[in-house]
Amino acid sequence: MRSWRLLASRLSINEVDVEVAYADVFVVLREGDATPGPNDWEATVRTADRQHLRPGTYELRVDTADDLVLEGHAVLRFSDGHQHLFRGDGHLAGVEAALA
Repeated sequence: MRSWRLLASRLSINEVDVEVAYADVFVVLREGDATPGPNDWEATVRTADRQHLRPGTYELRVDTADDLVLEGHAVLRFSDGHQHLFRGDGHLAGVEAALA
């Protein structure tokens, strides 16, 4: 199993840019798999301003510090207004470039 953390330089939630103090995507690649499974990634986001996010599903777009663009469907698992944790709920597009 391999895992890695990709730092975000920009983040959009449901196609709306969000100002973040910190954001990353943590990805796991299970032994024998060519790509991460639909639940093998999560995003940790700390917003600069308070963001009220309701429980539910969201489309995330993450531009990484390494110029990758990651996009995927995720479920909001936790939010206190500043700290938000999303769990992948489908394919994470763009992650293949990070595997190379």
